Amino acid sequence: MRYYLMRQDVTVCDRWVLGDVHHVDNWHFSDPPVNFTEPGTYTLDVRFDGKEVDYSLAGYASVPVLSERAKNSLAGLPEIDELYQHVVFEPVKINNKVVCQSYFLMIIETQIDCVDEKRSRYKKFEVDDAVRPDMAGNYRAFYNLVVDPGRVGSSHIFRLKKYLGAIIVSEEVKRRLVAAGVVGVLFDSVNGDQETVT
Repeated sequence: MRYYLMRQDVTVCDRWVLGDVHHVDNWHFSDPPVNFTEPGTYTLDVRFDGKEVDYSLAGYASVPVLSERAKNSLAGLPEIDELYQHVVFEPVKINNKVVCQSYFLMIIETQIDCVDEKRSRYKKFEVDDAVRPDMAGNYRAFYNLVVDPGRVGSSHIFRLKKYLGAIIVSEEVKRRLVAAGVVGVLFDSVNGDQETVT
């Protein structure tokens, strides 16, 4: 199976920019602690007003926000449909904005250590890093990211372990989102056939 780095398309003209999710540590959406999510509705503000898009990264922790159209296109995937599995959608209210459809936070619980270090070019945090010594051993940046599909298993949506800002999706997820006409998302190959910088 082929895999892609999923990122927001910031080139969409006059798109909105979403702010932080209120009353919660937004980093928990990237690395959720056990029993993090509770039934309910989260809220966030529009930082810069503009056109709605189906996929955005909100606030300081870049929390994925999907429209109902984008969410519905993923129905049928095991990560989505099976209870207590690896991707959770929680409703989010967009304050002071009349929206055309419902929106959801996408909380991705799966983290996979699957970087093909022989084919990737990257830099890691050092033990004596002046700013983040606590991140020693984690990836700081990729100058070319390549994933080893043999270490992914059957996952369709996951975060890279030791580089949680990267959301990786399968070709099936890409196909579904493109077929649904989802606006605001781009896919960069992490299969070694192009240079993907993060």
